Amino acid sequence: MINGDDLKAMRTQAGFTQAQMASKLSCDRKTIINYELGVGEPKMGQLLKWLMICKVDIKPLLKQIDNIRNKLELDE
Repeated sequence: MINGDDLKAMRTQAGFTQAQMASKLSCDRKTIINYELGVGEPKMGQLLKWLMICKVDIKPLLKQIDNIRNKLELDE
C-alpha cells in the first residue's frame, strides 16, 4: 500500500516542491501536506496522476487491470 511517506519520497525524487505538486494536481498545498502526513488519501485518479507526474511506471498495473477486465468479459 502506498502511504504518505511514499508519496513524499516520489515527489522529492522527481524534484517537485509541495507547491509545484499541488499546482500539477489542481489542489492546494495543504492537501499535499495532508496526503504526505497520512491525514488524508488521494482519490484513485489523483493518485494515478501523482504517479505519472513522478514518472512512476504504472504500465504493469494498468496491464493487470486490463487482463482482469478482459477475463471478466470472457466469463460473461
